[in-house]
Amino acid sequence: MISQPARTALRTILPLAAGALALALTAGPARAQVGPSPFPSGGPGGEEEPKKEGVAEAAPKTPGLLPTTPALPAPKSARKKFELLELDGYFRLRTDWFKNFHLGFDDNVTGGAPFPRSTGCVLGGPGVPCENSISSANMRLRLEPTINLEETTSVHLQVDVFDNLVLGSTPDGFTPNRDGRTGHLGAFDDSQAPPQAGLNEERDAIRVKRAWGEMATPVGLLKFGRMPDHWGLGMVHNSGDEDPINGGYNLDGDFGDSVDRAIFSTLVPGTRLRAAVGLDWPFTGLVSSQDKEKALVDHAVEGGQPWDLDNADDVTQWTFVLSRLDSPTEFGDALDRGELAINYGAYVGYRTQDWELTSKVEMGTPTLVYTNRAYKAYTPDLWLKVGYGDLLFEAEAAGQVGSLRNDNGDSIDLRQFGAIGRGTFKAVEDKLRVGLEVGFASGDQWDNVVPGRTNIRNGLTLPPAGDSSWSRFVFDRDYHVDLILFRELIGAVNNAIYFKPFLSYELTDTLVMRVSNVTSVAAKPVATPGNGSMYGVEFDGDLGYEGQSFFAGISYGVLFPLSAMSHPADLGYATGNAGDAGNAHTIQSRLVLRF
Repeated sequence: MISQPARTALRTILPLAAGALALALTAGPARAQVGPSPFPSGGPGGEEEPKKEGVAEAAPKTPGLLPTTPALPAPKSARKKFELLELDGYFRLRTDWFKNFHLGFDDNVTGGAPFPRSTGCVLGGPGVPCENSISSANMRLRLEPTINLEETTSVHLQVDVFDNLVLGSTPDGFTPNRDGRTGHLGAFDDSQAPPQAGLNEERDAIRVKRAWGEMATPVGLLKFGRMPDHWGLGMVHNSGDEDPINGGYNLDGDFGDSVDRAIFSTLVPGTRLRAAVGLDWPFTGLVSSQDKEKALVDHAVEGGQPWDLDNADDVTQWTFVLSRLDSPTEFGDALDRGELAINYGAYVGYRTQDWELTSKVEMGTPTLVYTNRAYKAYTPDLWLKVGYGDLLFEAEAAGQVGSLRNDNGDSIDLRQFGAIGRGTFKAVEDKLRVGLEVGFASGDQWDNVVPGRTNIRNGLTLPPAGDSSWSRFVFDRDYHVDLILFRELIGAVNNAIYFKPFLSYELTDTLVMRVSNVTSVAAKPVATPGNGSMYGVEFDGDLGYEGQSFFAGISYGVLFPLSAMSHPADLGYATGNAGDAGNAHTIQSRLVLRF
């Protein structure tokens, strides 16, 4: 076993050594990129992007490649003309109408609801309206510049301007109090103020989310910095940029996984396999530039170089990847030749944390104390993609196996598992696509903190006292299965088995219709608000238009919740907050300019 000082030394030395190796080598070839897609990923799909007839196009150069599964290099003759600065991104405007997302329940500690009622319903009062629906609009400008230092060396950024800013939310002069009320007379506003964190918004107008460097060499690819983390279908590691449901770029993502990482990947000699090993910094605890009252130091230099205050509470992760991943063009060419096309891979993480700095209340005073976590976990993630003729099958299976200690020092076993399988069949000159997706995520025997509040943000941090196992597996929040149940009311697939038949049809070259049904079952019924086995049945439809750089889509969804989402009176729900769950509806639209 590697000691803590040795791990700390390796965390410092490995990126420097890898950088020195890369700088000593000459330049290598560029790589391929996945193309865009216009539609919200709540719709059905699972197919390859339609491939144009004729000779395959040259693969684009460096930007946007998946961080741990880079495709094979393009031939020198197929490279794009060198450009010093490339700018990609999109401008997105979304509208949402949510009806009865609370399912008819009040959100309070006596039972809770999966979604809050409108503010008028909560505050009440004579003549105050209580609306049963909520509607809003939000926008985002995403900038993804690439600075090409050489043909094989580049720096990448992801910057969001007005990141999901709700339209009309920052009128000039508006400064909300802590309880959300302001006394501001909005009827006379004639301008919007810039969002400022802590003043009129929770986030600033400009947010830099990622910055990383890439350098290709004859022996492999070196990447370092804060970069996107994506693998397979995106069930566990989802950058928010890739849309495995409809293919191409995800224009409806909200979160996106980013990782602080130094990783080196290379082709295995004599094969088409690529191997990679990376060192990640998931968590370092307090640093000298954060919250000086808690930093326990009084000699931090303002504006100088900050440092990690202690190595004992750091989380360390090693990432190992072995994969065969063809570009979409190569995969499609193999199918056109009548060949069996297979891509596959394994993504394995090993994560440890010895101690954690936590806050406890002693004699009425909050105190920082060290808690022995003894955390060790393996997170294997296997992915497979097989295509033949008009058939395509893709699957991903992942888990987390390990152990840790709770605040009382009791050992907890981690046994979490999840899987997805999706099959798609193409017909009518590839215009019609039908398929079925099945997903599974393991669950625990306990509810959220308040049973009716089903969203994952209301879940327990650790299992309750007396429970020695933790088995709830949670899909990534950017893996969209539907429009209502898992995406909004629960937050992500967990403690569930779902079945999703889907169909899409290209009405014209630019207009596509998609419909799907999601029927979901609880893996552990006792962990649902109603202790029932059926979450519900949801039907979603989408109509999307795709132009040269303009994308538009409108979606409708209806959820018929069943026993798992109800509030039976015999389970202790308060009078007035008990009963069957009501139906929920949504209408959503998307307008996007892609560049």
